Amino acid sequence: MKVLHLITWLVPGGIEKWLLSMLGQAPLNDVVMDFCCKGAEVGTLAGEARAQGATVHHCPLGPDHVRFGQRLRQILADGQYDVVHNHMETYSGFPVWVARRAGVPVITSYHNTRFSAQTWTRAAGLRQLRDVYQRVSVGYALRQSDMVTGCSDAVLANVAPDYRERANYHLLYYGVQVPSLPDAEARAAFRAEHGWPADAAVILHVGRFNPQKNHGGLLDVFERVLAQVPAARLVLVGDGPLRPAVEQSIAERGIADQVRLLGLRDDVPRLMGLSDVFLFPSFFEGFGLAALEANAAALPVVASRVPGLTEAVVDGQTALLHDVQDLDGMVRSVTRLIAEPEYARQMGEAGRRRVEVAYSLDASARRLRDLYQLCVN
Repeated sequence: MKVLHLITWLVPGGIEKWLLSMLGQAPLNDVVMDFCCKGAEVGTLAGEARAQGATVHHCPLGPDHVRFGQRLRQILADGQYDVVHNHMETYSGFPVWVARRAGVPVITSYHNTRFSAQTWTRAAGLRQLRDVYQRVSVGYALRQSDMVTGCSDAVLANVAPDYRERANYHLLYYGVQVPSLPDAEARAAFRAEHGWPADAAVILHVGRFNPQKNHGGLLDVFERVLAQVPAARLVLVGDGPLRPAVEQSIAERGIADQVRLLGLRDDVPRLMGLSDVFLFPSFFEGFGLAALEANAAALPVVASRVPGLTEAVVDGQTALLHDVQDLDGMVRSVTRLIAEPEYARQMGEAGRRRVEVAYSLDASARRLRDLYQLCVN
């Protein structure tokens, strides 16, 4: 079976990393998965995809869509794909139209409860046009796709409140790596590497520097935790347009010595195992894959109680969730996990067991394989 994934680009985002993690998984050994990127470039992870045997096509989507449509039709004809797996969200409608004309079944997947503009369409005046386009595009994709999936109940309910009554709508939970856990020596070495004491309590955040991730709220929480726990330290992993503003805020708060910005990393599971608390106060999430990764590394989570995240973790068992505006509550939870290491250990271990049973890469690959078999049959 050959599957063509339509995405924006291959960058270190949640969905992109998950798709790459599916390459080579045993349940998908009989599935060839290639990629078609609509962005201005194919992305920094394209080489990794090619190294694992995938073909990466570049098919830029311009305002008139004409060249994109011509190029996609040619790719489908030359590659003789059995399924198009469409991850283009706001722009999902047009590739569905192209694939249907080519006679190739389409699965359209949605990964978030909001489809925020990421490029030049954020400009004033264009956002309104994009909103109109989005309604038409997503509406067509929902009607004409052979299957529609969402990474959480919240995502599917957002695009179709009655999705449970539709036979071709499916939940497609993702999976994450279950890493080996570092020993005490490795944890001490990580702290020494950053000039921190061996007993420093490391609070970790992983996410793109954009408005969704609420870095302002995150810094507010950390600053209040630091006032109560002077040994607390904050590590930020990721990059994005708001990074300069976050760096300026850190400097203005006078906490630069207690914070490290590590940029994009390919060892996130290791960093999670070296940390003490995962802080994730997002305004919204499609699923919250980073929180699931944290649990896989036996790292307890403090996060916002938003749709998607309430499915990725279990409040009170693998995470402590609060309303996104309840920064005081997040401060209490972070400080409690630091002050009660046995409680934090039990919560982290519960999260790791849950991931091993239901959200491992193997379990995720089996769900994806079953979806493709259902589609072609």
